[in-house]
Amino acid sequence: MTLWYSAPKCKLVIMTDRKINCQPMMVYRTVAGNMARGHYNQRQIDVIKNEVIPEQNLNVEDSSVGIITPYRAQANCLQKEFCNTTIKADTVDKFQGQERSVIILSTVDNQIGEFVSNPNRLNVAISRAVDRFIVVTDGNDNDKISPVHELIEYIQYHNHDIINSKINSVFDCLYEVNAKSREMILRKYGKLSEYDSENLMFSIIKNILAERRFSWFNVAMHVPFRLLLGELRDLTPREMEFASNDWTHVDFLIFSKLSHNPILVIEVDGFAFHNNERQKERDRLKDSILCKYGIPILRLSTVGSNEKNRICEKLSELTL
Repeated sequence: MTLWYSAPKCKLVIMTDRKINCQPMMVYRTVAGNMARGHYNQRQIDVIKNEVIPEQNLNVEDSSVGIITPYRAQANCLQKEFCNTTIKADTVDKFQGQERSVIILSTVDNQIGEFVSNPNRLNVAISRAVDRFIVVTDGNDNDKISPVHELIEYIQYHNHDIINSKINSVFDCLYEVNAKSREMILRKYGKLSEYDSENLMFSIIKNILAERRFSWFNVAMHVPFRLLLGELRDLTPREMEFASNDWTHVDFLIFSKLSHNPILVIEVDGFAFHNNERQKERDRLKDSILCKYGIPILRLSTVGSNEKNRICEKLSELTL
């Protein structure tokens, strides 16, 4: 069932007979928040991977699924995420002349603008779908006046599903729309760091360690490298310089209450702060040194999701 979009009145013309029994069009909306960073939106990628594909029983091994996005940065991240599948992910322009049984559109932006809503691009995206077209978009309550939002209204008007994503992150509380939730958490656990991202992560770790299965662990914040590692050995000169610096520390250290041995280092990677070459080099040094000392590390990006489960899974893996 090929779909054809007609701007500006958002008319959809069915070009072929319907061959499947599921809904031909649907929408997934992320939780509210400013999750796009430039032209990249990790949350929409998480929704596609962990909700859209499994919930809609999409086959990632038979070349039936394509993901279209307006931006090259998002396309590159999608290609990396699905590199071990037959999913084709690319920009609208690169998809011209090609079709897939199922097309997923990742809109990326926190507020849909003219570039994403360009009628020609939207027409190309929709018309690539043979059987199904799925929109993954933002969940913000902003001025929804654009061809994309007209398309979403069209899908809703015809009683197709508008699904609100259940994927969330403790860092969602950093967004202004969730300011009240953030203040409630900070009042309960206090502010141990100048960065609210670290304070929010501390609340998650404390909740996890309150569970019986993890009750023999404790957590410390901002542990200096020299205190954590003790005698510095087998390090390169650059690693020695880095590890000896008074400012070098780990964000969180989970350790055994009985032996005080380190169990897991958790780092909170703010997208803006960690997205430059100088900081990336420091992160690589930290990872390399911890690896030499046999101390596992888990990096959690502030644009990621599902932090509690990821920490629990890592701790369970280490205790096994």
